[in-house]
Amino acid sequence: MTTEIPSINDVLSEYFRLKEKFEHQNMLNKRKIINNTNLSKREKRAEYLKLMPKCVNCKRPSRNGTLFTNKFVPSDENIDAYRILKASCGVIADPCNLNIQVNLGQYEQLDKMINDTRKEIIEYKNKIIDDKNKLLFGLITTETAIANFETNKDYITNLTDIYEAYLEKWNETIENQQKKVELDETQVLIYENINNIKECIKKMNATNNVQFAVDAANIYQNVLNPLLIKNRQLKYGENNVFNDDMTDSCRLVQKKYDIDDITYTGYDNKVVSYDVGLKAKPKTKGEPKKKPLMIIESDSDEPQNIQKLPKKIQLIPGTIDDEPIIGKGEDEIDWNEPEYKNLWAKLPIKLKEAFKLNIDWMKEFMNKCVNERINSPPGFNGCKLTTPPNIVIPPRIMENGQYDFGVSIYNEAFNKLPETLKKMYLTFYKEEPETKEKDYTMLEDQLNSLVEKEVGFGRGFF
Repeated sequence: MTTEIPSINDVLSEYFRLKEKFEHQNMLNKRKIINNTNLSKREKRAEYLKLMPKCVNCKRPSRNGTLFTNKFVPSDENIDAYRILKASCGVIADPCNLNIQVNLGQYEQLDKMINDTRKEIIEYKNKIIDDKNKLLFGLITTETAIANFETNKDYITNLTDIYEAYLEKWNETIENQQKKVELDETQVLIYENINNIKECIKKMNATNNVQFAVDAANIYQNVLNPLLIKNRQLKYGENNVFNDDMTDSCRLVQKKYDIDDITYTGYDNKVVSYDVGLKAKPKTKGEPKKKPLMIIESDSDEPQNIQKLPKKIQLIPGTIDDEPIIGKGEDEIDWNEPEYKNLWAKLPIKLKEAFKLNIDWMKEFMNKCVNERINSPPGFNGCKLTTPPNIVIPPRIMENGQYDFGVSIYNEAFNKLPETLKKMYLTFYKEEPETKEKDYTMLEDQLNSLVEKEVGFGRGFF
């Protein structure tokens, strides 16, 4: 039987409901101590230190009660920045089943995105004008001006496409012409029905016929009131009434659009885990009561692979070199050195297949990674994919319009990209002003990141 994971909004509502319940109960317990006039300040402090909040799920007291965390994860070349919301039992030694984790991306307002994109377009247009002026005064060569123009033109074209998409979304959501027409028609109907009600009241006063009052009430209830509700919904995207307990009054807040309609994120929000409601742990009959094991929590989101370390690690000076034994082993590749064997066993299958087609690239990567792992200090951030020695940069353009880097896995990863992004990547180089030589290191790094993602290499941690 599979348990269906609720939607993002439902899980967030439950997360903040539990958090508010936990904090409210803690505040009540603190107020009892603060408002106790029979205790001195020292006694209140002592009682305060004795407080043991209860887990909102299993109701067991502990120093933490329930752990609610909000962790920010910065962006990198593969993924946008996001936040991790977690809720878990605070009884560290023997936690209950409470486990909520939601990953949420950063949101940005559409109007800000439109303004930022427009400013960026103006900036690149000014660069073109600046290059023209420099060319007129002989500060740059014609070739440089043309190259810069082509680059800036491509940027402006891509940014303009994005800008138009943003504007189209804004017009659909905020400046919707169809909605304006519908609003005007609704307001005309409202005024017509108000006049009908007034006519009924006039006739009732003139004839003393109660039926006109009944007709007026029916018009209001069945026609006018639904039109007023529709008018409010068309005119305002957000309608909220807030109760102010301090002044014993209410405050109406109406906005032209709901903030959710104009906020966007590039991150795919997701529910990682959702387990609420106390569940009994199964017990084996006759099983002796065991002492709970101490569990140490980690802030890391990466899976904790616990391995037994050898009693003594011997660091080999210099470098360890090895040659692949082709035709042996599970993957038709084997190694003599244990460090090489261990690393090869952990590589993704798709990367191994790519290495088999390029033995020189395999040897270079394995040698570099093995020796980095051995000789690096604590805190080593893992190996990164090396650039194949036979890669062709800039790539060749084939008859079918595809780009050929001379290495199939690089061709596969790059040619999947949208055309605008391909063109942008191919501008990642630095040109020496005097020699006109181009340094494609930036492009190499981006290509390596693409291939790491393509083969499931992740960030290179082992």
